[in-house]
Amino acid sequence: MSQILSEFAYMSKVTTKVDVFSFGTIVMEFLTKQRPTGLIEEDGMPISLRQLVEKALENGRAKLLQILDPELVLSVYKQQEEILEELFKLALFCTNPNPEDRPNMKDVVSTLLKLKSV
Repeated sequence: MSQILSEFAYMSKVTTKVDVFSFGTIVMEFLTKQRPTGLIEEDGMPISLRQLVEKALENGRAKLLQILDPELVLSVYKQQEEILEELFKLALFCTNPNPEDRPNMKDVVSTLLKLKSV
């Protein structure tokens, strides 16, 4: 949320890229059942939800399943793990710190439709 607020404060105009960021954040929150800020790593250091997802992606699907909402883990079939991984990647793409490097919502919808058909 602080990232969103800082974008509102420092951008000369509000763009749809802020909405894309919000969408990506909501996807991560939904999949992990975690808040976007105020998380603590195992070593006691603070970490954002985006950083948590980024680290999990770097360490493979098994790590992604560890950060997934426990209730979702129970209903995920092996074949759906690839879709979850792609959703997390999309969420990271949407929350890129540089607004110009984020996709537009048309591209996001296109990606979601492709994932639906997998």
